[in-house]
Amino acid sequence: MERAEVVVRQPNRNTEPARVGAVLSVNGTRCLVRWEDSGEEEVVVASGSLRRARRGSLRHQALVDPTPIAGWFAQDPKGIILRVLREQGSSMTPLRIREELEQLGLDSAAVKKAWATASKALSKNDSVEVTGKGRAAKFRWIGPDDQPADAAAAPVPAPEPVPDPSPVSDPSLGPAPEPRRPATDSLVVQVVSVAETDAAADDVATEEPVAPGRVISPTAPPSLAGRIAEVTGDLHPVGLQDYLSRPLAVGARFGQLESQQLDAFLAALSAEDRTVAENLLLALPRQSASIDGARRRTPLDGSVAALVLDAAAAELRAYVEPERAVVAAASWLLRRAATLADLPTTAVAPTMAILVRLGAARRDQDLAVLDAAASALARLLPGLPRDQRSGLDLDGLPQAVSHLPLQPEGGRAALLAAIGKFRSKSLLLPEWWEGVTVDALAECATGVLGGVTSRSEVIEQYVKPLVTRELAQVTSRTRLGFLLGLPGEFVAHLSPEAVVAAFRRVAGADEVVASWVGALAQEQRVEALRREVERAHGEIASAEQRVEAAERRAADLADRCDRLEETLRAEHRQAASLRSAQDRQIQIDIIRSLAELAAEVEELSVEQTASEILVERVRALVSAQALEPVGQAGEKLAFDPTAHEPIVGAPASGNAVTVIRPGYRWCPPGEDILIEKALVTTT
Repeated sequence: MERAEVVVRQPNRNTEPARVGAVLSVNGTRCLVRWEDSGEEEVVVASGSLRRARRGSLRHQALVDPTPIAGWFAQDPKGIILRVLREQGSSMTPLRIREELEQLGLDSAAVKKAWATASKALSKNDSVEVTGKGRAAKFRWIGPDDQPADAAAAPVPAPEPVPDPSPVSDPSLGPAPEPRRPATDSLVVQVVSVAETDAAADDVATEEPVAPGRVISPTAPPSLAGRIAEVTGDLHPVGLQDYLSRPLAVGARFGQLESQQLDAFLAALSAEDRTVAENLLLALPRQSASIDGARRRTPLDGSVAALVLDAAAAELRAYVEPERAVVAAASWLLRRAATLADLPTTAVAPTMAILVRLGAARRDQDLAVLDAAASALARLLPGLPRDQRSGLDLDGLPQAVSHLPLQPEGGRAALLAAIGKFRSKSLLLPEWWEGVTVDALAECATGVLGGVTSRSEVIEQYVKPLVTRELAQVTSRTRLGFLLGLPGEFVAHLSPEAVVAAFRRVAGADEVVASWVGALAQEQRVEALRREVERAHGEIASAEQRVEAAERRAADLADRCDRLEETLRAEHRQAASLRSAQDRQIQIDIIRSLAELAAEVEELSVEQTASEILVERVRALVSAQALEPVGQAGEKLAFDPTAHEPIVGAPASGNAVTVIRPGYRWCPPGEDILIEKALVTTT
């Protein structure tokens, strides 16, 4: 029973898992997909990161997680090869089988070693049909489609199946395609959309493989896929989409043909099929008048080249170590695409991916191609939206162009300038500046690289050390003159000592420079004295400025002192005035109290009041002033030296004494002050 189709979306980063969705319906290159992680339905178009496969197939496993396949292959290589044949469903050459195994992520050396043994066993397997011998041999699975003929032929556990969805009708997708060969116009559309199609041969609904025993009418013209299969040696054609998804492998195979054979192949095609073939053969690894010259029927469109680049980049990623013919095909595809003026910005990512892969090989024959590709990238990068530029992965790009010559009109300089406009920090990577000379850098600095070499961080990290190293090695007047004539930003940070040392080095072999150095030495001494005088004048001026500042400070302090003294005098006058007023008020209060006492005594005396009443009235007056009497006239008390004053003698404390005149204490709140001691005499 045929397994359902799935779509696998490759993650942008290695840390993310692949996303799998069940295909509900298909219309050309568009699919209605239900994602298994969310159940969400979405219309998608196949691209380099979104591939179709049969559920449970090896291709499905490779897209989701290729790691286990290596272990399965090491355990049973023949079983994996049988499974590849069964899932392919069409004849495969030994080279095609090895390519398919390598696309599953297997090591090419392990594949070749295993094939040497497994190929002999395949000819004895009843489920495999073998025709031809050697490299021209063809292997095709003729056993049951639902299970392998050998129990060990299918060690790969299929992913957990999900119920096959019933056909879904989506107005945006249109009716499901019928199993018939489409019109040639559709093939043109397919090759234009080559980066949006699936790479698997069994993903094609537009091409039918030749079934065993089926008789084809001699009047029916062969399909384009069939003609390609004839040229490449495939007995039974795979789907056209399989060829379109592998433009490098197809180009490498066609590169083995003679020019006459290629011309005959193209001439036998209809106009529409020839357009498709011309676009598919953009990766032909040699110059061809039918592809590049006057015999080409339709002009090459940049958008078509971008899609072929995208398919080629995905194809390269599938190879662990591509064959030389495939690398050559990638180089020629990049060469043709880079020269197109109408190449769209969608070509940036695949162009960069192919450039990085080719640049890693560092082949001398690819220098011109890489330089042209770098120029194309520099032309396309400014047209990318800002978010796409900021998210662009530049890993490997500096290394890929590091061996290109740095020239004013070259791709390396143009690419550096373009990268500097949106990712300036990336320019500090040393790979960008590998092998750069002062001469080349100076030549480019006056043109396209002016905005890069004028950056302070670039000058400090690369330009200054480069010029300093050259200056330390200069031995001729011509070279010294060249270095001194470099742009201002190149020599502005050179130390004077390094320049002087260079002049002296050149002067040892050049009399002209020696005379200059001698004259400069005299001038240097004069200049040194002049600088010393200027320094002394500067110090004097600085000292005068400090003196003036000190004088201004002293004047400010003196003025402040005067203000403080005046404030102090004013406060002193105010305090003295207040104290004088207080003293006067006290005197007034005392005089008032005495006046009241005198008036009271006089009033009582006129009225001849008894002495006891007079004493009582007086004491009442003084008590209002907080005065308390100490004793009473005629009262006998024990002598207290602190409160009594004897008229004569010195009585001992506690002796009996008689009060002659009482004393007084002033007792305001919280105080007790003896105003006058009582006069006493001994009894």
